[in-house]
Amino acid sequence: MTLSPASRAAGRKAEVQRAVRVVQALVVREFKGRYRRSLLGPAWAIIQPIAYLVTFTVVGHILNIASEGVPYVIFTYSALVPWTFFSNAVSRCGPSIYFKGALIRKIALPREVFPIAEVVGSLVDFLIAAVILAALMLWFHTPVGWALLWCPVLLLLTILLATGVGLAVAALGTYQFDTVFALPFLMQFWMFATPVMYPLHSVPASWQGWYKLNPMVGIVDGFRATLVQTRAPDLSLLAYSVIGVFVVWIIALPLFRFTSQYFADVL
Repeated sequence: MTLSPASRAAGRKAEVQRAVRVVQALVVREFKGRYRRSLLGPAWAIIQPIAYLVTFTVVGHILNIASEGVPYVIFTYSALVPWTFFSNAVSRCGPSIYFKGALIRKIALPREVFPIAEVVGSLVDFLIAAVILAALMLWFHTPVGWALLWCPVLLLLTILLATGVGLAVAALGTYQFDTVFALPFLMQFWMFATPVMYPLHSVPASWQGWYKLNPMVGIVDGFRATLVQTRAPDLSLLAYSVIGVFVVWIIALPLFRFTSQYFADVL
């Protein structure tokens, strides 16, 4: 029996709604489980960026790193908040399929749901860190302007990039767990190749062309520009990020969907 277009559309809508409910349930379950046996609880969500902030501030003071006319603590933390969200989201995506093996075998859902849930869950930590950033901006009397309206666009790009990279590492991590073990080191190298603790203009001109191919460069620089420099992002630089996100998805989504056919065989 052939279903009508209306029936097929209703079926797809019901599947999407069920996937959304599963994502919500996974995010709540992960958040509660993550801090269940922790003395500090959700405070751990800000410990990592604060630890980075203290380290970078000390290093920045010792090396006299330029901060483009704003306090170095604000200069660094405005980049650390989006970077930490991206890094944590990708890292949590790595084992997201492997550790949900029992659930995957029981529920017929698009496998993309599980990495996406990790990215959404990382948004909770991002919001907590963003509150700390807002408090720092108030403390240092950092002026703000209309450029803040770019923040949702930049956050969307960060989410899309984190999800794309997360799908790829989830697919690879399911088959080869060495990928998951290597992720912290890879993300650390990626951070040093992103203008988090130093300004973009400090990168030698001869390296700028290759450097800008890193899609997080335009995103991080854009957050810093809108948050603490009261200017719009560099659109030419942001274009590299948009292209980078597009390329990542072209590679990651087919890779994930191809490997997902065999997840049940390896879990």
